[in-house]
Amino acid sequence: MPRLTSINARGSKEDVYALLRKRITLGEYAPGTRLKEMALSEELGISRTPIRAAFQRLRQDGLIQSVPNCGVVVAPWTDGDNDEIFDLRAHLESHAAALAAERRQEEHLRQLDRLNERMAALVRQRPDDFLTDLEEVNRRFHQLVVQAASSPRLAHFVASLIDVPRVIGAFFYYTPKELENSVQDHLAIARAIAQRKGALARSLMEDHIRTTGNRLKSQRQEAPDAPD
Repeated sequence: MPRLTSINARGSKEDVYALLRKRITLGEYAPGTRLKEMALSEELGISRTPIRAAFQRLRQDGLIQSVPNCGVVVAPWTDGDNDEIFDLRAHLESHAAALAAERRQEEHLRQLDRLNERMAALVRQRPDDFLTDLEEVNRRFHQLVVQAASSPRLAHFVASLIDVPRVIGAFFYYTPKELENSVQDHLAIARAIAQRKGALARSLMEDHIRTTGNRLKSQRQEAPDAPD
């Protein structure tokens, strides 16, 4: 996995927060990794003040926690977390896909097509650091499906489930074949939405989400010392 570089020496607390959050969500800092203010201050060439502020926000996000006699560590990710997150996503995002098939506008379809074209190109060409770009395109696709559903409360709930560790960094654990399968899933979901086939869109999205959850769970279980 490519290492994320440091920020500008005069970076704000927002910059520090964004960098540390990205390192956690993309897996550079694994669950249980200890984060030290002094070490980060030296690495980034900044004072400890913005690092403390970033830690406070990361705690609120549930991405880090304070452990007695240890300090600040990246929050664990268990089988239970995986099952809960992806079960909720499967229910909510499949419902969003069905609503999108009823309520979508032509502009939603154009944007979905553009995102799918971009995703297919990234998987085919595999430029440097393409997985980071792929994650962003994937994220935007799922957000756009929810946006097309025209349900603000649903969008709020889904956003809280997408924006967690290991969900954002999912593609870093995919094989080339699984990446291609994900592209095909997105194409099929967009096509069902365009054709106003709500039941099909619901089924395709649910299968897509559950496949991702099962892949990440298998990968975690294969890793040494994975927490239960």
